[in-house]
Amino acid sequence: MACSFRSFDPDVGHSSYLQKTIDRYKSYTRENLSNKDTRQQDIQQVKADALSLANRLEALEMTKRKFLGENLEGCSVEELHSLEVKLEKSLHVIRGKKTQLLEQQIAKLKEKERTLLKDNKELREKVAATKHLLQRPVQPPLVAPAVTRCLPPWLRNLPAPCNDGVDVETELYIGLPGRERSANGDSG
Repeated sequence: MACSFRSFDPDVGHSSYLQKTIDRYKSYTRENLSNKDTRQQDIQQVKADALSLANRLEALEMTKRKFLGENLEGCSVEELHSLEVKLEKSLHVIRGKKTQLLEQQIAKLKEKERTLLKDNKELREKVAATKHLLQRPVQPPLVAPAVTRCLPPWLRNLPAPCNDGVDVETELYIGLPGRERSANGDSG
């Protein structure tokens, strides 16, 4: 069985073939379709078009199988060489697209790396500043010794709060939560 490998480009000739079929359809629809002979011709033309399309489909399937390396037994050396050249061109295009996509991914990853390095640097600076604040000398407690004796032992050894020139007003309120205090300070 001889391998008839025809070079088929689906873009070339396909549109002109379809245009001819459409033109033929339009010309037949303008005529009187009640004529039985015209209907018979139309049926014959549709059958011929269907057969032609089936043959083209089979040729495309055969070409596809050859590109996949199937059914190559009956191919000549020239046909195999032609197939090889087409495959090499396709591989070149595919590898070019793959390279382009990989380069885009690399650029995105490098940008992400720069962002992460910047964030890491900022976090290291914050940690260093926090360590510096924690390493400041602890001031002795400002609580009077008599009050210190009243505190539980676990509170006695805590460092005194840092007083950096900030005045804080505190107010003691004794009563149930959620109850409003009166204006004179008495509990309600």
